[in-house]
Amino acid sequence: MTAGAFIVTATFALGSSDAVAAPTPERVSDESAVVEPVVGEPSTAEPVVAEPVVAEPAPTPSTVAPASSATSDDATSDDATGDDATSGDANTVTEPIGERSDPVAPITRSTIVLYGDSLAWEARDAFAMSLDGRADVVERTFGGTAICDWLETMAADALSMRPGAVVVEFSGNNFTPCMLDASGAAVRDSALVARYRADAESVIAMFVRNGTQVIFAGSPTASPDSDRPLLNEMYERLADEHDGVGYVDAGAAVLDQGRWTATLPCLPAEPCEGGVDAGGESVNAVRAPDGLHFCPASADAVDGVTGACPVWSSGAFRFGAAMAAPVIAGLDAAA
Repeated sequence: MTAGAFIVTATFALGSSDAVAAPTPERVSDESAVVEPVVGEPSTAEPVVAEPVVAEPAPTPSTVAPASSATSDDATSDDATGDDATSGDANTVTEPIGERSDPVAPITRSTIVLYGDSLAWEARDAFAMSLDGRADVVERTFGGTAICDWLETMAADALSMRPGAVVVEFSGNNFTPCMLDASGAAVRDSALVARYRADAESVIAMFVRNGTQVIFAGSPTASPDSDRPLLNEMYERLADEHDGVGYVDAGAAVLDQGRWTATLPCLPAEPCEGGVDAGGESVNAVRAPDGLHFCPASADAVDGVTGACPVWSSGAFRFGAAMAAPVIAGLDAAA
């Protein structure tokens, strides 16, 4: 699976920040056999399943597109703030989104599930709106969570929903009980990566066997002096090693040629509120003051959770569209 620039064209209905509501789970019957998913238990602490809460959309400023909410977590990586678009019409956004996006097989089932931490939580509106009503979007996102917090929920979803694809974005949080070691301390460094890999393998096992494609989404670097998140490399390797598994470097959508940046040139279909850069080009802020998140006016995170973003969050807008891009490609392939 080779790297290459990837372009997504997403149509956004402007003026609404409500994400698509999750449909009532129903068992799907077709000619293919449904295989009972196996939930792995790599953690020494018993996993706690985070409540699949979709947070309230942020208030819509009168002069800007709907502001979105922010939730922030991290341990190895960062987060995002999800927003929508601009004023009252539908606009088309064409934006480069990453250095790697694996080919996706045709997606023929109409349900797409987004699992993630605050990066995905903040970008959930942009993700749903990028799909432009072409699929039922179910959101399972909450700040501060790790993959292990969602394994039981994923197992139930794999059987009841039989989604066409799942997008899995977790940047490395270690706040919750399932990310503690035997002594009760939060796992870190190589142990954290190993824990996430074991849990990601469980995700693959429970979904791919039932024909659901798994797409792991990479997160952006956390600060000007930080390295590329180690979990991104792990997710890439899993995509190379398993059929039915892809990887999209969604974090690259808010980076400047792979490097951390506070601002990027404004996109055609978003408010342009960040002033101008040294070269006189109009820009938007794409990262929060803490360097991790996307909301230009976000408060400090508490255990991976921040509040709603009161202003336009270009970073979340870009990140949400980036996570949706491979799903759009799969839907296009099936059309």
